[in-house]
Amino acid sequence: MIRAFEHFTEKELIELAKQFNGILIDNQLFITEELELQENFFQYPSRLDVYFLIVCLEGSFDVSVNLRDFTVKEGMAMLYTPECIVQLHKTGKAVIRTVAISTSFLQDIHIDPNEIFSPLINIHETPCWKLTEKELEIIDNYQRLIRSVYVLPEESYKREIIRGLISSVVYLFVHVWKRESVMAGRNNMPKDRAARHFAQFMTLLHKHHCQEHYVSFYALEMNITPKYLSSLIKKHSGKSAAQWIDEYLILEAKSLLKYSDKSIKEVVSDLNFSDSSFFSKYFKKHTGMTPTEYKRK
Repeated sequence: MIRAFEHFTEKELIELAKQFNGILIDNQLFITEELELQENFFQYPSRLDVYFLIVCLEGSFDVSVNLRDFTVKEGMAMLYTPECIVQLHKTGKAVIRTVAISTSFLQDIHIDPNEIFSPLINIHETPCWKLTEKELEIIDNYQRLIRSVYVLPEESYKREIIRGLISSVVYLFVHVWKRESVMAGRNNMPKDRAARHFAQFMTLLHKHHCQEHYVSFYALEMNITPKYLSSLIKKHSGKSAAQWIDEYLILEAKSLLKYSDKSIKEVVSDLNFSDSSFFSKYFKKHTGMTPTEYKRK
């Protein structure tokens, strides 16, 4: 039985390579061949331990990243970072090619992922963009070249060569992202006070949701009253600030319960709940099931 991507951590990339016939380097880098995206991939909210560079070659798929919905279509690229929680909602016969890269691999090739990729979690940014025909051609050529180098003998410095090639691929993705980010920024800059406050609130929420569960904390950080913050968030998004906090917390809880090895007691601690009983009632109120039931689902 093929396991879904979200089950794999850096240490398990070797299993991924066996099942999907790809290139595996030092258990830190995995490159797939063309792969049909199945409905069971990312079925539940998931936080992965690796970076994914994804190119959609055919079809499309609907995905949410940190509660934001996107459609990735043919000819588009998507970047996933470990700071995010991802869930696949629908796949329209999507065929993808993907590169999974560990943090340690990026550091080994002198790329600081925090410096390069952290801005992607900003509410203004999108993790997916349209590639030009030339960029698609370049990525395909890199894929062919990496595979050609991969079959060389060990003594040929193939790991060093592949590290250099992957470094180039990463910077190509960053180039595309920055180009698209500038274009999107011209069109999507917050135009009113509610939009600006919503963007600031969501950035703070992403950073602090595991520890800070109350609107008052975010209002204090933003130097406005909780009542005013709630009215602005509701006006802009249709949801209250408290609803957004609940959704982020439940999303994090689902990811930890389903795909981490942590006990419910450890999850309770990680999410800064006072005790397991309160957490269980909170989780059931928002999901209709207990943490134990969801973990076994």
